[in-house]
Amino acid sequence: VAAVAQACADGFDSHSWQLAAALTTFLDRHGYWRALAALQTTALEAARRQGDRAGQAGAHRGLGLAQDRLQRGGDARGHYLLALELFAALGSDAGQARTHQHLARMSAARGRHQQALDHAGHSLKHYRAAADRAGQSAALNHIGWLRAQLGDHHQALAHCRQALDLARETGDLNGQAHTWDSLGYIHHRLGRHPQAVDCYRQALDLFHRTGDRQSEAAGLLCLAEIHRVTARPDAAHTAWIRALTITDELGLPDADPLRVELLSRLGHGAGSGPRRPGVRSR
Repeated sequence: VAAVAQACADGFDSHSWQLAAALTTFLDRHGYWRALAALQTTALEAARRQGDRAGQAGAHRGLGLAQDRLQRGGDARGHYLLALELFAALGSDAGQARTHQHLARMSAARGRHQQALDHAGHSLKHYRAAADRAGQSAALNHIGWLRAQLGDHHQALAHCRQALDLARETGDLNGQAHTWDSLGYIHHRLGRHPQAVDCYRQALDLFHRTGDRQSEAAGLLCLAEIHRVTARPDAAHTAWIRALTITDELGLPDADPLRVELLSRLGHGAGSGPRRPGVRSR
């Protein structure tokens, strides 16, 4: 992180925004969202000074992700739309795909599932144009999860199983984790509790291995919900405590949706049914 700032200060603008781009996934998965926002602000400054539109597009996408994680939805959407405009002008299918993926997750988190499905469809189209099989897996998983939100569970299963096959083919462990997580949710909604528990455990193992800590905490919340509805209160409590510990370590504020839900579960017991803080983005 210090190297990005130093590169920008010393006039190594390409190094600055490219280093920032390389750090984005790590900072996001580990919950360093304020650092990510600062980093991408520096990257955007460097890319603008250099007149590099690819660098500006990537920085806007990174800033959108950081602002979204920090619950600044308006700022996030503005950066995402600027990124889309720049990626389209550059003819970058990969960039447009990834940005639509983020917009799908953000729309779903706000309950706008049809809008999210539209973004996920655009994401899949661009990932296919870019011949990015891991990206196609992520988009198919998004579509499957969103189909489940709209009550179409059998189509949801079909999309997620296709996503899992692609993620396995490409060796994408984090992609597999997110898809196992979606499959757990779908089986839960279908009342298939043993299958749901198995899927969530697969997801949690992979989230832990890939360092995706926020997703691990959210997965624990979902696993706890199954334990709760199947009359295993001790197992549910253990999962809630594990998840809350992760949110403590990530430094999530009490206003964060995931933390709000966990505090509610631990403070007031049973809730109203399976809920999700939103589709998580890779």
